[in-house]
Amino acid sequence: MQNIENHRNESGGGEINSLLALGRQSRDETVPTGATQFCELPTATLTIQSCKCSPEFDMFLWAITLSSTAILYWIYNGYGHALFLTNGLRKAFRRPPALEPQFDDRPQPSLTVLLTVHNEESVVRQRIENLLECEYPSERLSIVVASDGSTDNTNSIVRSFCDRGVRLFESTGLGKTATQNAVINTIDSDVIVFTDADATFDAQFLTIIARKFQDPEVGAVDGRLLYSSKPKLDVQACQSYYWNYELRLRHLESQLGILAVVAGCCFAVRRSLFLTMNPAIGEDCIVPLDVAAQGFRVLHEPAARAWIRLEDDETITMRRHIRMTLRNWQGTWTRRELLNPVRSPGYAFALWSHKMLRWMSPVFLVIATVSSALLLVTQPSFISLTAFLPFATLFTLAAFGWFSRHRQIRILGAGTAYSFVLVNTAFLIGAWRAMTGHQIRAYRNT
Repeated sequence: MQNIENHRNESGGGEINSLLALGRQSRDETVPTGATQFCELPTATLTIQSCKCSPEFDMFLWAITLSSTAILYWIYNGYGHALFLTNGLRKAFRRPPALEPQFDDRPQPSLTVLLTVHNEESVVRQRIENLLECEYPSERLSIVVASDGSTDNTNSIVRSFCDRGVRLFESTGLGKTATQNAVINTIDSDVIVFTDADATFDAQFLTIIARKFQDPEVGAVDGRLLYSSKPKLDVQACQSYYWNYELRLRHLESQLGILAVVAGCCFAVRRSLFLTMNPAIGEDCIVPLDVAAQGFRVLHEPAARAWIRLEDDETITMRRHIRMTLRNWQGTWTRRELLNPVRSPGYAFALWSHKMLRWMSPVFLVIATVSSALLLVTQPSFISLTAFLPFATLFTLAAFGWFSRHRQIRILGAGTAYSFVLVNTAFLIGAWRAMTGHQIRAYRNT
């Protein structure tokens, strides 16, 4: 019994000694003399490894990262380059016509300028004065102001111009589009020019626009809308860059005969091609689509200039983009034949690249960011870091831009990144509301 007890004590002491010596001795060291060893203890090791996934999952992450990034590049840069290249090739290989058509001897069309307003007493007088100063034969020009449920002095101001040929049309708060439908039923001129109260026309605007309608194949003409002031903030600079890119796209699409978008405050359409609009859809979306669907061309005319004030309130900017996305998304899907690449290859190419993919760009932005971050976790390398870094930089700068927008702090690129993220957030909200059935019918000034 004594021998058995001594054996246990010696064995237990040896094991304890081995454990205590584990952190100090190498694996080649032996157990101290006198200790009895019944079994060999495994060596404990601690290793830090990256999260390993299957090769198939890694390939999937790379596929969606690269494809989403490529789509984003196409939306904001590649599509413009493709249009420029296509237009250059078309000019290089197209045989010039034997004789350019001449339309100058045709009579000028009769025009009706339609100004739709709601509580615009602060700007409506100046806007009407600007329209009356435009150079166009008075006997061929009419000005109609459609007031949609205005409750301020807008209507009385408009009536003061009645002796100068301005007609007031009043509706009881039907909404902008419904009011336009109602007033257009009373118009019989050759061409209708749509505009807003916050826009300003160049003196030659109407003359230049009307001249384009001498071509019987032209159904609508879009003017060149510019900002009346230079950007003072980084957010405004981003808006200006975005709009300049938009104008370049419209000019190239017009030259290729695939333009189907216009600026709502400075475009014109043949009265005979106008179709009654859905009250939940804006005229700047549905009218050019209807013109294209009827087989007529939509032109962008850079010489027909108009101006609007550059917004300096990001809240108003976001609300406008949400509303624009919602109404235009719903309106474009009502003309599915133009989105079908088999039936309308040119218009489908333009509409998907110019409009639909742009409104879905926040989805691709989120997918590319998340997938590239997962790649960095599962496959830490210089290449995966390169894939993730642009998106990390974008959102970091956007956060700085949001933080510094009301402070005297300026970080290069922060305002641009913040504006980009802001607009994409508006796209996402607008598209989601459109897909969930939300509609806007009431008139909104902001």
